[in-house]
Amino acid sequence: MNDDRFDFSALDPARDAGRWEQRIRQVVAHAAQAPRWTVSAQLSRWARPALGLAAAAALFSGLGLVLIAARLDQGSLEQESTAQESPSAVLSRWAATDEAPSTRRLLTVLGEP
Repeated sequence: MNDDRFDFSALDPARDAGRWEQRIRQVVAHAAQAPRWTVSAQLSRWARPALGLAAAAALFSGLGLVLIAARLDQGSLEQESTAQESPSAVLSRWAATDEAPSTRRLLTVLGEP
């Protein structure tokens, strides 16, 4: 291990006072020229992307609802047809066609709500 200390004085920005003050003035002038955003300006800047995301979310949720509604309609038609038949006829039909009903449909046919 070396006990010599590093000389960081070359990295000191305040070593050249004139240059340091000039750099500070440049930074302050640049910050003063930058536009200041108000809350309303920031909201209007984000309006288009936010509305685009909201429209995409509405489209996908609407598509999901349409698909679920189609499945529910198909399931209700199947339940109506099984409700009109006797449980033994439904079970026989399932056995003859190798149909694997869902647990809910099986319990509905067997008399469980």
